[in-house]
Amino acid sequence: MTRLMAVLLALCVVLLGLLVLAVVAGAGRAGPLPHPEHAPMQVGIDAGELGVPAWAAYVAGIAMLGTMWVTMLIGFRDGHWIRRAVNAWSVGYVLLFVVLMWSFDAYAGGDTTVILGFTAPTALLVYGLTLAPWIPLLAITWAFESAYFGPREQARFDEIVAQSRERRAPSREG
Repeated sequence: MTRLMAVLLALCVVLLGLLVLAVVAGAGRAGPLPHPEHAPMQVGIDAGELGVPAWAAYVAGIAMLGTMWVTMLIGFRDGHWIRRAVNAWSVGYVLLFVVLMWSFDAYAGGDTTVILGFTAPTALLVYGLTLAPWIPLLAITWAFESAYFGPREQARFDEIVAQSRERRAPSREG
């Protein structure tokens, strides 16, 4: 668990560093661009006004997913199936995020694909990144007791309680 906490701290430092760089660079002051055919609609932002390179957003996204991944692992017992399941799900989720970023680049380049009524990036958000977190949430809820507090932890807890009772019991020798 110490390693997981160290990884979590490192990811938080990366995120904080990116936030400081964004503030210093004046990021986020971009204005919306009007749609070329439908004047009331707006399409994206002027990328020249972002103030930071696009890779910084990708790094921030991966770091945020990393913090989510590590936080889900903290406290799981070693060898429990939920640990492997969370790792597998997290790898898939990171890959889904990479595909989302790739589809945003394709969309910005003019390649528009409609999937189930939405453009590809929006479909990935609606049907992928927003629904996918329910999978580990349901699995963790179902396996919570055995994943976090197993027989070994119960034995250690009982040992601590017994030691506490021994210290509080009045001495019968004197």
